[in-house]
Amino acid sequence: NQDIGLVFRGVKDNDQAVKASGLNITLYKSIAVLIASGLGSLGGAYLSHIYMWSGISQFALDFSIIPIAATVIGGGGTLVGPLLGCFFLVPVSEFLRTFGTLRIVFYSLILLAFIMFRSEGVMVYAQRKYHQFERWVKV
Repeated sequence: NQDIGLVFRGVKDNDQAVKASGLNITLYKSIAVLIASGLGSLGGAYLSHIYMWSGISQFALDFSIIPIAATVIGGGGTLVGPLLGCFFLVPVSEFLRTFGTLRIVFYSLILLAFIMFRSEGVMVYAQRKYHQFERWVKV
């Protein structure tokens, strides 16, 4: 009787340690894929229900890059991180609208810069700086 969220976090951080503790990590990875694909399927079904049709234009490359980029920029380890990434990307998207299809290149460059320089995301970086500041203030 394990806490499945704790096992998921352990598999994310160090799957070999979870495997060494005697848990079947393949099962938990399969459960995580099942949950993620189920949520994605529900989202797609809801989207096609709202628009009353489903076509290839709904799934263009720039609409596919934005959620991934928001998660990478904001940070995938928190719930607030992707929201913070959206608050950053939506004004950038509106600014880049005048460039047409070239904005995909700008999205890719922004995504590449965040992967190279802030791979954990802005929210995780902000949390770490907050805890450093909190420790500094207590001293």
